[in-house]
Amino acid sequence: MNDMSDASGSFRRRQRLAPEDLASPQLFRLLLRLGLPAMFGLSINAAHHTINMVFVGMIGEDQIAAIMIVLPILMLIAAFGEGIGVGVATEVGRMLGAGNRSRAGIIASISLAAGVVFGAASAIAIVAFPDLLLFGATPALQPLAQHYLMIIAISVPLTMAQIILDFLAIAEGNARFSMWTLVACFALNMILDPIMIFGFGLGLQGVAIATILSQLVALCIYGAYHARRLGTVRLTLGWRWRDIGSLRAVLAVGAPTTLTSLATAGAIAAMVSLAGTYHGEAGIAGVGIALRLLAVGTLPVIGISLGAQSILSFAWGRGDMARVLSATRILTVVTSAVSGAYGLTALAFSEQLASFFTDDPTVIDIAGQAIISTHLPLLLFGLRQTVLILFQAQGRPKAAVAIGLAQNGYLLFPLMALLPPFFGFSGLLAAIFLASALTGLLSAICLMSALRALRQRSADHLTSIRPYPSFCP
Repeated sequence: MNDMSDASGSFRRRQRLAPEDLASPQLFRLLLRLGLPAMFGLSINAAHHTINMVFVGMIGEDQIAAIMIVLPILMLIAAFGEGIGVGVATEVGRMLGAGNRSRAGIIASISLAAGVVFGAASAIAIVAFPDLLLFGATPALQPLAQHYLMIIAISVPLTMAQIILDFLAIAEGNARFSMWTLVACFALNMILDPIMIFGFGLGLQGVAIATILSQLVALCIYGAYHARRLGTVRLTLGWRWRDIGSLRAVLAVGAPTTLTSLATAGAIAAMVSLAGTYHGEAGIAGVGIALRLLAVGTLPVIGISLGAQSILSFAWGRGDMARVLSATRILTVVTSAVSGAYGLTALAFSEQLASFFTDDPTVIDIAGQAIISTHLPLLLFGLRQTVLILFQAQGRPKAAVAIGLAQNGYLLFPLMALLPPFFGFSGLLAAIFLASALTGLLSAICLMSALRALRQRSADHLTSIRPYPSFCP
């Protein structure tokens, strides 16, 4: 009897950890079951980094500024991890949709190995050339930023592995497992932060050590998940050298995400540098606070999109255009609602939010202005994210690059070159606002065109997804 109870309990546990059925006809429910855990996981990520900034702010404004100096470097590295993650998630989703599980496992295994190797090489480069990477650091910030960077370099290969494993879990329909793993990782990090910073007196270096320890725990959880074969995708060492060619497709699909993240890292470095030019350390800290709060609003939308991407990739692999159309419509409504609600809230309480990080009135004033310029265009961010995910699922990297590089790339940098020389810090804020708003308008035009094309294709190939949810456009 006990054996039967143990077996029944084990079966129920495996069921709870099992991936969702990506072919489920209950499309809206499926999107919520995949999108909400991914959204919650990335929201916890944003909250974790925000709380980190609060702890660091207790040490001083210089420490906040030092983290903002290092942040673009870490974003540059993570950009490649996110690109590989998006690429492998899309390719794995298509393979699963086509019924080719063995190929999905090979692609996943090769991509994970490539990510770890790249992370190790990046860590070596950071340790070898730290001074060359600290763009925009003032003499006062240089020692703080360098000490933090040297320790956090250890975490780079761990970060690459964790990012790719997160994307794999979501791609196979197991966003819940990814969510709970992220929750455990970030909860541990938030517990360790004050212990390392204040308890052991390590200051900014304690933040880096807490990050490394929590990442090791997350990777142990993923190791157990794959060792027990709880998911659909099987990681394997049984691939051949000729299989490495599959990385080309992964990198091609993930290129828009990588380029977007690279542009974002470069944009943050440029914005921080310009803010420092006009207002010194206070300007860097103020803009840094606004950008950190912006991440709190954008990461949930990105999380919902990641959950939807597995649905879109799977449906595209099956050739189910009506399902792709319906999922895109739902995603448009949900992402627009989330980004719009957060943007309006941040605008209404801009200075109150800034005061959570510091009590310096100059920094609060600068942060309040920056919050308005960065969060007002957030009302259109949902459209941008929806069309970006759709293009990636369709295997349209050039179109995805055009959307991904707009906000922090070919629109922002010309505006930053033109406006700040004439209008100073106000010109910087205006450039940030205009680049984001124009990206939203471009996304709206592209999304309408994509929906029209999908309607035409689905009219010729009727499928089982009927009716559409009543609230969809």
